[in-house]
Amino acid sequence: MIVREAKIADAPAIARVNLDTWRTAYREIVPADYLAQLSYEKGESRWQEILVKAEKSEDFVCVAENDEGKIVGFAAGGRERTGKYVYQGELFAIYILEEYQRQGIGQQLVRTVATKLAELTLNSMLVWVLADNSACRFYEFLGGEKVEEKQTSRAGIAVKEIAYGWRDIAVLINTPA
Repeated sequence: MIVREAKIADAPAIARVNLDTWRTAYREIVPADYLAQLSYEKGESRWQEILVKAEKSEDFVCVAENDEGKIVGFAAGGRERTGKYVYQGELFAIYILEEYQRQGIGQQLVRTVATKLAELTLNSMLVWVLADNSACRFYEFLGGEKVEEKQTSRAGIAVKEIAYGWRDIAVLINTPA
């Protein structure tokens, strides 16, 4: 598995991973009709915009490629967006195709995000996750501490989000693969 910085040309593959992972990870959380109407084309243009903006900011996107060069996961990060927490950096998103989960790719992507944040001297990190998502256990396994819970709306329904934080991301960077 290779983890590298994303290029604008990766937008279609990132959009595919993003949408396909939404459809599997959130199938018990988000209404099926909402998931069915998501489109690769809209996702692709959104990811092109994100990648163009990332080139001009401290934000970044990394992709995980399998041995055939197919993008099977990605993570995005940068400066914490609200400024209301002690955490300086934020893991904005991390998605891995279902068939590639539980193989250490998530840990590799989180380590890469933490390393990039540290290079920006952002030495702590926050991530928001839907409370009903199995990823909560992943962040707890990585040592994330629950920071806050809030109600929000996703796909037209009320959901609870949990923020996990790491006050010192060195623990993520130095975790053995």
